[in-house]
Amino acid sequence: MLFHSPEFMALMLLTLLLYAAVPKARTAVLAVANAVFYGMSGFSYLLLFMAVLSFTHLCAVGTRGRAPKLWLTLGIIANLANLFTFKYTGFAATNLDRLLHLGIDPAKWQLILPVGISFYTFHLIAYLVDVYRGVIPPARNLLECWVFTAFFGQLIAGPIMRGEQFLPQIINAPQQELRWEQFKYGVFLFVLGMGKKVLLADNLSPRTENFFASWTTLNGLEAWIAGWLFAFQVYYDFSAYSEMALGIGHMFGLELAINFRTPYLAANPSEFWKRWHITLSTWIRDYLYIPLGGSRKGNFRAYANLVAAMALSGLWHGAAWTFVAWGLFHGGLSALHKLWTVHVVERLERGWRYSRTARWVSVFLMFQATTVGWIFFRAPSIHPALTLLGRMLNPALWHLTPLAARYLPVMAALYLLHVAEFWVRERESAIYALWTRLVPSPVRALAYTAVGALLLVMTELEQVNFIYFRF
Repeated sequence: MLFHSPEFMALMLLTLLLYAAVPKARTAVLAVANAVFYGMSGFSYLLLFMAVLSFTHLCAVGTRGRAPKLWLTLGIIANLANLFTFKYTGFAATNLDRLLHLGIDPAKWQLILPVGISFYTFHLIAYLVDVYRGVIPPARNLLECWVFTAFFGQLIAGPIMRGEQFLPQIINAPQQELRWEQFKYGVFLFVLGMGKKVLLADNLSPRTENFFASWTTLNGLEAWIAGWLFAFQVYYDFSAYSEMALGIGHMFGLELAINFRTPYLAANPSEFWKRWHITLSTWIRDYLYIPLGGSRKGNFRAYANLVAAMALSGLWHGAAWTFVAWGLFHGGLSALHKLWTVHVVERLERGWRYSRTARWVSVFLMFQATTVGWIFFRAPSIHPALTLLGRMLNPALWHLTPLAARYLPVMAALYLLHVAEFWVRERESAIYALWTRLVPSPVRALAYTAVGALLLVMTELEQVNFIYFRF
């Protein structure tokens, strides 16, 4: 069920009305809405999700008694086994057959992937580990655990919420006072995300598809354009979902974690991961990188842990070697940046800073490096990815064809739009105050109606799935 579909709008409206009208039943209202939302993807997958969640909650409670490490291990194994069965069985069968020539038919092992399985697996593992570490107590009952984990506003593609962030909000929801200003801001975020999805991401999607479908004929400059197109498509698509999720949360008086902060303005890999899919990068840090040893065992081990954690992150995105390559690339990039920081930057004079020009050069180079990574993420397999990268990195192949000439201004406009987004979001309170002061309320109402009508018409024309729904 897509956020911008009529079915979801009806579900959200009905849930909001009941949530506001019957405060004491808010937990039950959200529990039913979650079940309806996820059940639309398949009743059997809903039962599977509930079974895994129930066992995880049982294990979380068990970590407070005897043999806590045993309960932790059982819960993690159950979640990873569920994820591996549905997401990686076909991948494993294919690669075993290639390696050992066992005569396996990989198609027979390829299962339909339950919607949102990667995200709810990370939710549940974080909940279990945090209870084990004593960061949070276990949910008081299974109903609260279900509502906390399966909140329909962010279940399918995040943000990945931690228990300490979200569980207290669910527990306090029946007593929470709903504020009109928070509701309006939620509507703003929802409409903003919907606009990104319908007007930008969905329009970039077929153009990106055409470029990557023609990978055998692209020259070096056209290959760069293919990468830039996908960079903006995946950003506008995923940040659209995240902003719509934040908006839904605000409408219900709940605050979800911010997942994006204009990532293509990052000047280095460390900053990029503080701006891109923030809740995933912090999850990787806290539940993969640090448990692997982090930087506690010397610089070399820290670099190896960084690469390993990012490779696992790539595999989490999809059962294909292209995703592993994407993770390894970002892991290597992050390790090189850490090496540069430790051995060069920290040895420079105290008080040394980038000039503004150097900062923008770094931002430009980081965006190109990120684009190289997106080639692995988007290409159908390793061979096309390496072919495209070979052309991109060969200046002799950067010919200005009519196709490239047509798209270069589009790329510049998209990047300027990204910069404008940063500027506006940094000043949104002041801009909103100016808007309400200078524009009469009837004119504002007319503008809101026009924007809403335009988005609804665009949505009715074609509904394109969110990219991250496949993960």
